[in-house]
Amino acid sequence: WQIPRDQLKVIESKQVIIIAKTKNRAQPTEKLHTRRRVIDNYAIMGITKAEFVCLKQNKRIKWPKHHVKALAEMRSLNHENLAEFFGVCCNNGDHFYALYNLIERASLEDFIRDLDFDFDATFQAAFLNDILRGLQYLHKSRIGYHGLLNVQTCLIDANWVLRMSHFGLSSALNEFIKADALQVIDKIPQAVYVHVAPEHLAHLKISREYPKGSPEGDFYSFGIILYSMLYRCLPFERLHLTADGNLLTTMNQCFSRPPESRPSIRELQLIKIYRYGNLVDQMLRMNEKYAENLERIVAERTALLAEAQQQTDRLLCEMLPPSIAARLKAGEAIIPRNYKSVTVGFFQICNFEVLMKKCTPNQVRIKCYYFNDAYKVETTGENYMLASGVPNENQNRHVFVIADIAIRGQQSPTIADWKFVIRIGFHTGPIAAGVIGLRSPRYCLFGDTVNFASRMQSTCNPNQIQIAESTAKLLQDSPKYRLTKRGIVSVKGKGEVNTYWLDAYITSTSS
Repeated sequence: WQIPRDQLKVIESKQVIIIAKTKNRAQPTEKLHTRRRVIDNYAIMGITKAEFVCLKQNKRIKWPKHHVKALAEMRSLNHENLAEFFGVCCNNGDHFYALYNLIERASLEDFIRDLDFDFDATFQAAFLNDILRGLQYLHKSRIGYHGLLNVQTCLIDANWVLRMSHFGLSSALNEFIKADALQVIDKIPQAVYVHVAPEHLAHLKISREYPKGSPEGDFYSFGIILYSMLYRCLPFERLHLTADGNLLTTMNQCFSRPPESRPSIRELQLIKIYRYGNLVDQMLRMNEKYAENLERIVAERTALLAEAQQQTDRLLCEMLPPSIAARLKAGEAIIPRNYKSVTVGFFQICNFEVLMKKCTPNQVRIKCYYFNDAYKVETTGENYMLASGVPNENQNRHVFVIADIAIRGQQSPTIADWKFVIRIGFHTGPIAAGVIGLRSPRYCLFGDTVNFASRMQSTCNPNQIQIAESTAKLLQDSPKYRLTKRGIVSVKGKGEVNTYWLDAYITSTSS
């Protein structure tokens, strides 16, 4: 049980007493099937990892015979519900180390605090049975007690077996601290003392001394653990308790002031809910329950992910044409390109402010202009920009698509003492198009055709649709549109331009 200092390699990131590590976890732990305990300090002995209790050593320690026998007994203990005790390193430098086998998976506290984990009666039964089996073995040994039993010293290994650590040394540490041979480096957290029986708290310097141990004190600590597992909260946080009557009675007996009134190991093992068969049966049930719990969490997370993906897709399709959005989601690069023939239209509501003042929300009719191959490029106040033939080319149909939208755009609701006024202009020609921006991508159109269409709208009379002669010739190929020659219009950047009015359909039947 004596470990030479030169055989011990201590890996420290902070000066921390592992046994007193009871940080409040405000958030539940994540992925208990893959996570590992966060151990600030640990030691390496050959190829073995160990966690330790570290104290400052002020003077040489002389071990009494009863402590020597207890340490030898601890070193020889071999039980599936106890972490292996490696020994102590002392009288060799200014630090004292008590070393136990490092169990890296999780502590019982991690399972209790993780609200995503379905900590049902099967898991509770398995873990409490493990605690009782370990205590029974300890109490029959020369050590006779655990002394520091709490939810942090109950550790779950890779095989889902609970192993108790940091046992058997609390009385010795208490004795050496009172004799000023040892001194705690950091304060012992208050949460450690919540699990300590009242008789061991008397005359104890809180945060500076370890309590003495006894079998009756272990039963009190067991009651605190039972409370934490049943209600998944801090001890005594809930006053109105609901549980099986036998459980409440047993738990209250564990909290009895007189130590002799607390139940024995045999009485605790008779609790009906915790008799679920042998260890193999428990493990099979635990694995099955844990798999079901994982499937439930995965299903919930998958549903949330699908919902978030749908919202992202809707937002992306509002910002970009659907075909471009689909290519971006597939990871394709959108290379800017030229289009030989595209029709771009601009729509302006001339009396937009009056519209907002005169009309109630129910009277405002919002029109969706996604007719076939048309795409709304952008909206700025009372101005709307539409395009057809981009990004999906449609031969020469784009000019007829925008013409149909323009004629339908003049239709308005009948509202007393108010008339809907709109100014429309569009033009057909070549453009360049591409996606601009990373955080907020936009599908943008560039070229003289865009400017020409904007000028057709800005020089148009209210409640009219104006187009240039080149666009009018394309519409004249169809017999359904009625065009009227307006004449020469001075257009900024273009000079004198021969323009036409698109009046309506020749027949009452629209395309």
